[in-house]
Amino acid sequence: MKIKFILPLFVVAVLFALVSFTSSSEPQYNDIDEVVTIDIPENVKAIIDNKCMGCHSDEAKGGKSKMKMNFDKLSNGDYSTGKVISKLDKIVKMLGKDKMPPEKFLAKNPAKKLTSEESKLISDWASSQSSIMKGE
Repeated sequence: MKIKFILPLFVVAVLFALVSFTSSSEPQYNDIDEVVTIDIPENVKAIIDNKCMGCHSDEAKGGKSKMKMNFDKLSNGDYSTGKVISKLDKIVKMLGKDKMPPEKFLAKNPAKKLTSEESKLISDWASSQSSIMKGE
């Protein structure tokens, strides 16, 4: 009789321990659904204002580019933590591949080309913000 009571209790305890272990090993972003604002330092903001906001802001004429990345929404708290992390990681990826600004745009607007220093500054900022939000 005692075994019939202890065995199921033991099985439940083991299952509980396994569930606790597996859920804690997954990456956990800080309040993934919470809407957040993000601060952009003045030196980074100056570059973004001068070279990115023409296409990636609420006032931008092109719908596709501002839909993919909108710095106004990024800094105004219009995105959840998960979306902000995704956008920051995308900035790092696109700058790392030297895809922003696009060649077609630069053909008409060569002054908007990012220098390697500007690209690194924005990329480093985006990467560090993403890491902080991921809790890394």
